[in-house]
Amino acid sequence: MQALVLLAFAATTAVPIYGLINGDTRYDDNVIDDIANAIAVGNRGEWQVVIRGELEEETTDHPDFWFYAFDANGRSVEWGEIPERLIEMTDAFQTMRSAYITGLGPNEDVSAILRRYNGDTGQIWIVTGNGPEVSIWSIFENPAFVSLLSLLTVVSFLVIPLVVRREMHGVDQIARDADKIDIAQRGMRLSMDLVPDELHSLVRAVNAALQRLDDGIERRHRFIADAAHELRTPIAILKTRLELAHGIENHGRVMLDVERLSNLANQLLDLERIEADALQFQEVNLVDLVAQVAADMAPVVIAAGDEIIFDAETEKVPVFCDPPSLSRAVTNLIQNSVSHGGVRLTVTVTVGANATVRVADTGPGVPENYRDIIFEPFSRVSPLDYGAGLGLSLVRDIVTRHNGRITVGDAPGGGALFEVSLPQLDR
Repeated sequence: MQALVLLAFAATTAVPIYGLINGDTRYDDNVIDDIANAIAVGNRGEWQVVIRGELEEETTDHPDFWFYAFDANGRSVEWGEIPERLIEMTDAFQTMRSAYITGLGPNEDVSAILRRYNGDTGQIWIVTGNGPEVSIWSIFENPAFVSLLSLLTVVSFLVIPLVVRREMHGVDQIARDADKIDIAQRGMRLSMDLVPDELHSLVRAVNAALQRLDDGIERRHRFIADAAHELRTPIAILKTRLELAHGIENHGRVMLDVERLSNLANQLLDLERIEADALQFQEVNLVDLVAQVAADMAPVVIAAGDEIIFDAETEKVPVFCDPPSLSRAVTNLIQNSVSHGGVRLTVTVTVGANATVRVADTGPGVPENYRDIIFEPFSRVSPLDYGAGLGLSLVRDIVTRHNGRITVGDAPGGGALFEVSLPQLDR
């Protein structure tokens, strides 16, 4: 667009200038320099004409071309057919610096241009006609016009982009700020101080949209947290009554179902704690933490008719973690084995000296084509009438927040093997 505007300016400016010059002078006065350079001084001081260079081309291209040159000392030289009336006017020409002369022919149809020239031969006057005429391209040889055009070119292609880039520099910063906006970084807004006034309405609209999203996410979090809290009370009451009751058919399985329901409420609360970034990290002994989880889960596993085994390669493995969320992760892995491993299951929980936690079972295992998707929310290997598919997704999120990783494979004796690797503390 800048180039098109510049070309349009050059064209619209050159055309009227060409019309003005052509209407007033007609002939191109660049030929004056060629004529002056063709004048040579002889041995006795007389003038001679030496046609050469561009003047030779001009005389060839214009057969009727003529010129007459003279000075105040009476020296003169001519070329071509000079109009008769011209010689009579030479005295008047000496008072002029530049002129466009008409009416020189019998029918006043001959015109000429007059220029005073200062050169090696001194001050001379040159009158010429029937030579090269002014063309539109000769306008671009005019120093003033070329200077103006050059100035506009520099402004168009250097100054204007610099100004625009400076004014739009804030847009790059806004883009970087927008790239930082995440569901975990709510409350961020784009600043209107960095962008031009023309973009303020866009920034306001984006900020308003972000505010609506934050409000919606906050309402959802409050709903999930409130629902989880409301669920915990009746679940606790039901669990207590079942523990006191005896003689109920399938008492162990009913207890396991209640435990799953309790676990779902706890998972919702843990999910809110993680998204709210409410984790509180501290140094703990991983062996003690996992041993406590295994002990808490033992009654549930045994009530379901299964067996749980805990083992540790060393007595102390220090890690930096959030104890409640990491305990929930191990709990979910154990419950996942009980839920999907079948009957008469053996769950083995092992703490390695390299800050790893392995939960293995003797169930059917996890097929390889499902090992990537089981960590996605609401994903399950087989359809069940219980569970929401949040357990393993929550485990992965918790492990990720601890800068660890979780993998799933085959246990040595068959079944599934989940391994959680955590960063070790140097001691």
